[in-house]
Amino acid sequence: MRPTPFRLATILLLAAVSAASADGLRLMTWNIEGGEQPPRVVAERVAQALAAVGPVDVLVLQEVVAEDQVRAAAEAGGFAHWAISDFSPPAAITGTWWKSLEVAILSQIPIEALAEWDLTGRKPAGDGYPPQTSEAGLASRELRVDIDTGDPVPSRGFLRADLANGLSVYAVHWKSSRGEDCTADDRENARLREVQAAGLAVDAVDVLEAGRSLVVAGDFNIQAPGRVLRVGIDPDEDCAPTDGTCEGLCGPGGLDGYDDSIAILLGVDDSARLLSGDLDATYVLRRFPGGAIDHILVAGPAAAGFSEATTPPVNGKRWQGSDHRPVVAADDPRR
Repeated sequence: MRPTPFRLATILLLAAVSAASADGLRLMTWNIEGGEQPPRVVAERVAQALAAVGPVDVLVLQEVVAEDQVRAAAEAGGFAHWAISDFSPPAAITGTWWKSLEVAILSQIPIEALAEWDLTGRKPAGDGYPPQTSEAGLASRELRVDIDTGDPVPSRGFLRADLANGLSVYAVHWKSSRGEDCTADDRENARLREVQAAGLAVDAVDVLEAGRSLVVAGDFNIQAPGRVLRVGIDPDEDCAPTDGTCEGLCGPGGLDGYDDSIAILLGVDDSARLLSGDLDATYVLRRFPGGAIDHILVAGPAAAGFSEATTPPVNGKRWQGSDHRPVVAADDPRR
């Protein structure tokens, strides 16, 4: 029987796994827009995406809602190891997919430890369960990060997978933004993203002190520092513009915006690098000015070996079924 295009793509990907590992670690993050999709469609999107960009060793996904989706995606992409967060109750309890969004980490490299920072806490309506993983007997650690989360708190924290090669991978999906510069609503969204970044930064310091390298990958929902005025470049500068005054915000030269979330992460260590800062727009449904809102950030001993990130070309407002393009970066041990 002739193989279907989906099955053929999967066969080709599995055959290329060893080649990807031989060339150094290759990582991709993608908001797959899977909230309303059955596992079969999520798996098809992963297979088609990897057929387009080439095999990867680690795949970080946003906008999945169920373990079955991630298991199907892992099988389609040739990933033996995976984990999915548990930030929210399932859609059967919340009543809508967008209140049940999770992140996932799929890997060809074994997962040695798993941790989650769940900002929503333990809820009687179904929250408080540990992340699910392919690793038999691996318990996830529920992190308690000592920061002021404010009120309200963000709906998602982070999922962290410590891989057997010494790399810790953080999967994030930060608070969304409509791109409405300097409105009160957007300043509140920025505060929520800063809380998400600050919590991760506290945990990242511990990871780096343990001698590990780290990758933070996902949908940050904000552009890189220096690309648009509302994005801050100095976490110590408290920029609080009034509505409608985006020009000349505050700080030295009037160039420091009010969203310091990415700048907070870049401050965890001198080795920290944002690999995606120069990319064109990754959210293709609407092309906000200022480039990518999906990012890969690295820090630690391996950070210098990573290439600048790339994103594949797109025509129209969908890429392999999603409203986001992926971001891809590689660690070349020869660098």
